[in-house]
This record gives sequence, structure tokens and C-alpha cells, in this order.
Amino acid sequence: MPQIRKSILQLKAANSRLVAAVFTAIIILIGYFVANSYYNSLAKSKTEVLERLRAIAFTSVWLINGDDHDSLANNLMTKDAIVSNTENRIYNTLHATLKTVQQTNHLESPLYTIVYYERDSTFHFIGTSSDKPYYRHSYKNYPSDLLKNYKTGGILDSYQDENGHWLSAFAPLKNSKGEVVALLEADENFEMFVAKAKQELLRNTLISLLIVLPFGLVLFRYLSNTLRKQTQDQATLINQKEEIEAQNEEIKTQRDFIEKQNKQLDQRVRERTFELETSNKELANFLYHSSHDVQAPIATLKGLESLAIQETKEPLTKEYLMLIRDTTTKLERMVKTIQLVHHIKTTQLRVERTNLQEAIHSIYNSYQHNNTQLEIDIPANFTFAIDIELFKTAINELLKNSLQYNEGNRNLKIKISGSQSENGFNLLIEDSGIGIRPETKKDLFTMFKRGNEKSTGTGLGLYIAQICIERMNGKVYTVESNKAGAHFQISLPA
Repeated sequence: MPQIRKSILQLKAANSRLVAAVFTAIIILIGYFVANSYYNSLAKSKTEVLERLRAIAFTSVWLINGDDHDSLANNLMTKDAIVSNTENRIYNTLHATLKTVQQTNHLESPLYTIVYYERDSTFHFIGTSSDKPYYRHSYKNYPSDLLKNYKTGGILDSYQDENGHWLSAFAPLKNSKGEVVALLEADENFEMFVAKAKQELLRNTLISLLIVLPFGLVLFRYLSNTLRKQTQDQATLINQKEEIEAQNEEIKTQRDFIEKQNKQLDQRVRERTFELETSNKELANFLYHSSHDVQAPIATLKGLESLAIQETKEPLTKEYLMLIRDTTTKLERMVKTIQLVHHIKTTQLRVERTNLQEAIHSIYNSYQHNNTQLEIDIPANFTFAIDIELFKTAINELLKNSLQYNEGNRNLKIKISGSQSENGFNLLIEDSGIGIRPETKKDLFTMFKRGNEKSTGTGLGLYIAQICIERMNGKVYTVESNKAGAHFQISLPA
């Protein structure tokens, strides 16, 4: 008997070590794949950022008059000779151009132009998109590639100077004689870039855990139950050998059948899960990266269109160029909308109590609405726990829908009323527009569906509103009413 108990204890210990080894291997694999994904993503993102900054810099120099810039730099040689963006005509034009480029390309860091000052071997800042000029301030700790590639431009991989840690690209600004008179530089803060990469790492880690943990739990239960059963079988076999031998064949057959079924089921589940994950990831990555990569060509095309429109004198040619610009603008709007959808689906929720009336007013005030009257029936001090960014995006799309489907640009009335319920909060948005045709209601929140054939939108507005509300575990839907116009209700849980 002591020998039997010793054998059973040894078997249990071996089983425990096996379970521990399996889970250790799983944890190591998760760590390896997450770390590998992080560094690959960081390198790829850095390349994309540098190429985007390069495209912005080399496109933007075509929008600046090199002769005017040279005249400005040579006539005003002292530091802070310009302290206001509007006190000098040439500087004001330069600032406005750089500001437009920064806003169009959603750059967080200002654009600026610099000239090399041989007397003290430093660069001097001339123009900037910043609201406060820093004219003729010295740039001392500049990367050597700025001077080395002064006539050709290029990119500046991760570097530090007196202003911070950066990723940059620069392009030469030339006068009418083809002489380089300055450099235009576009930057992105490296710490912010790394912070975004870390957010991506956290997201990938969470996704990996969500995928692996359920499988690990199933595997743990499967191993535990199987090993426990084996231990029990061994003990029974030792203590009741004759009885077990009589039943052994039947038990073996049943166990083999169960294991075979489990393996087949597990294989089907893994194959299907892998196919779905791969398909969703490839589609999301394709849409995001495609829309991201096409921004630089669009910016270049818009710059070339502006130059062509300014230089051509043929009315018909200018008309064609205006049509091209309209088409480019629509394409850019579609690209930004696709990026917005990706951002909505992947961003982390930030729920906080928010004054709904103030949030709605802030959105409405951003529109030109001479023919529109807004009525908000929500208590002035009422607050509700929501993700403010997602909520504003949803309301913005519903307001755009009302403004878009306003026949003949007639006076439009929009009423937004709110009411609390046992389960949360309801928000009703009503307008006096042309309303919703019955045959379009079933597909109203489907991607790329438009209310009618005259619509000039992307067909994604109501779909974006829906996914924003669903991210907050809410619902948005149409409601029947005897009144004219469209009627939407948003229901948010407490």
C-alpha cells in the first residue's frame, strides 16, 4: 500500500508540472508576439510618419513665394523684428500659408522656415504657423543633415535639440532664379509618437489576452479533468485490477472517441477563429493604412491644383481644374471619414459626466446656420456619464444629416429634447426637413447608404452615429411621428 500511494503522489506531481509547463509556454509565446509586434509596429509607424512629413514639406514649398521670403529675411535682420503675425504683409501671407498647411494635414507641431546665418554658424527662424512669431531666433543645436542637405532637403530620423525630441522632414525653398533661400521644416514630437506606439502595444496586449485567456481556461480545464481522470483510473487500476481489466476496453474506446471529438472540435474552432481574426485584421489594417497612405498624394494633388489654378488664364482649363479640386476634396473627405470610423472602433472609452446642453451647443455653433433654428429641451445643469468625443461625433453626424436633407435651403427647425428613464437617458432629435422615405429606413444605418440619389455625402454619416452610440452600449434608431421631417432617438444606459 505505501508503494501504491507513493506512485499516485508521483503521478499527481508529474501532472501538476505538465500543466505549469504548458501555461509557462503560453505566457512566453504571448510575451514574444506582443514585443515583436510592438517593435515592428514602431519601426513601420516611424517610416510612415517620416514619409508623410517629407510629402508635406516638399509640397508646401510650392505654395510659398521664394522671392518674397528672401526679401523679408534680408530686410529684417534683427531678432524679434516681427512680433505680430499681421504687422508685415509678406510675413502675414507666409504665416497664413503655413497655418493652412498645418491645419489641413492635422499637424500638432508648427511648421516653420529657417535660413542659415553664416556669421554665427546657426539657423534663424523666419516664418512659422505658430500664433506667436519667433522671428530671427537662433537654432543652435540643429542636426548636421540640415546643413549637409541644405539644397536637396530630406528627412531627420529621431534627434534631440534645445526644443525637444523630434522626427522631421525638410525641403528647400527656392526663389525665381532657382537659388535656395531657406528651408521649410515639418516636425512631429517623438515622445508623442512613442506614446501612440505604447497605446498600440497596450491594445495588442489586451487583444492577445482576450483571445488567449478563454482558450487557456478551456485548455486548463481539459488538462485538469483529463489528468485527474487518469490519476483516478490509475488508482482504481491498482486497487481493483480485475474489475478494471474487464471494463478497460470500453473505457479506452469511449476515451478515444471523446478525445477525437474534442480534437476535431478544437481544430474547427481554431481554424474558424483564425480565419475571422485574420479577415477582420486585414480589412481594418487595409482601410486604415490605405486611407493614411493616400493623404500625402492628396495633399500633393491639392497643392498642384492650387498652383495650376493660380497660373492658368484659360477659363475652360480653370473650370476643369476646379472640377478636379472638387473631386479631390470629396476623396479627402471620404479618406478622413474612413479614418474616423477606424478611430471610433479602436479608441479607448473615456467616460465622464458631461453637461449635455453645452456639448450640443458647442457642436451646433460650429456650423453656418443662417436658416436654421435650434431648440434644446434639456435642463441647463443636467449631466450624464458619456464618452464626450463619441457623443459629439454622433450628434454632429445627425445634425449634418438634418442640414443636408433640407429641401430648397428653406428655414429649418431642429429640436433636441432629453428625458431620463429607469434604464438611462433618451435623446430625441427632430427636424422639419424632407423626412425619411419608408423604403430607405431598413438600410438607413448601413455603410455607404444615402437617403436619396441627390445626396452629396459619403453615405457613412448615420453609420458613424450608430457605431459611436453602440460603443457606449446605447442604441440609435428612427421613431414614427405625425410631424414632418426626420426623427431619431438615442438611448444610453445608466
